Amino acid sequence: MSHAMTLAHRTAPAPTVKVTHGSRRRGAMRPLKATSSSPSSSDAGAQQSSSFSSPAAVSSPEAVGVKQRVLITGSTRGLGLALAREFLARGDDVFITSRDADRVASVVAELSRDADGRVAGIAADVRDAVSIERMATAAVDAFGGVDLWINNAASNGYAYENLADADPSTLEEIIMTNSLGSLLCTRQAIRTMKVYPGRGHVFNLEGAGSDGSATRKYAAYGHSKAGMAQLAKTMASENKDSGTLVGVHTISPGMVFTELISSGRYAFGSQGRMFVNALAEPAEVAAGIVVDRVKAATADPNAVTKTLAIKLLTPDVAVKKLFRRFVLQENKDRYYPENDDKDSK
Repeated sequence: MSHAMTLAHRTAPAPTVKVTHGSRRRGAMRPLKATSSSPSSSDAGAQQSSSFSSPAAVSSPEAVGVKQRVLITGSTRGLGLALAREFLARGDDVFITSRDADRVASVVAELSRDADGRVAGIAADVRDAVSIERMATAAVDAFGGVDLWINNAASNGYAYENLADADPSTLEEIIMTNSLGSLLCTRQAIRTMKVYPGRGHVFNLEGAGSDGSATRKYAAYGHSKAGMAQLAKTMASENKDSGTLVGVHTISPGMVFTELISSGRYAFGSQGRMFVNALAEPAEVAAGIVVDRVKAATADPNAVTKTLAIKLLTPDVAVKKLFRRFVLQENKDRYYPENDDKDSK
């Protein structure tokens, strides 16, 4: 991922990719069709917190049966792509987006093989308000509105080092993507949902540091995630005052084994690898649980007046995972050898 992009590149128009049907909104521009190749280029309840955090997935016929229009940022790989697959498996419409236009086109084409007409996408940069507005417009053009907006796009700079040694361009990439990106996307989501369809839900992803704990060797990432719960509470207050029926919530997916984690393979030695093997889940496993819980939580019409906190790796879950690893010796070397200290510092 590039650490420096010119404003012209960040705001350049990108084609919308869709597979069959066009807009459901009268007068809207019909998105481009995808092929297998890339295209050319208010009451007190508003303050209430509701946590879905039991180890088992929460599911209900009502949640699975309600079709929703879902926009997921950073959804061409990792957890974002896994979330897209899970929503599609439950019959939802999904809007794919990331900075890479070729990758967006490829993913839309791939997912559309089993979900014809329910997938669309556009390249967008969450660090830029103009790009985000264009993305929101494209999603409305494709599906007629957005019911769920999930701010998944994130970066850790793929570097693990003390803050004093960090490259300023890496710090800028992390903060601009995670902090500013979440703010700009939440802003646009609220503006869009107020009109199409008049209500909805925004979920910001938490991560290491969200609880205020130390994040040694990735201070900027932890700093960026520490504000997500505060943002949700602030939006609950603002939306209550304005009568806006848009809930802003958080998802804490726990430790998910993606590029963000695997890039730190040698940063914390054998002990760090042991904890990753013990606690991390594959993206598809975490995504399945997250989607079930999101759909169950948002099935309640009153959920727009609440602050939902969906958490997977709760203390009791972590204890059970650690017991299985250290006592039962399960998941040893699950993702990579724990005693491999090659290139460790």
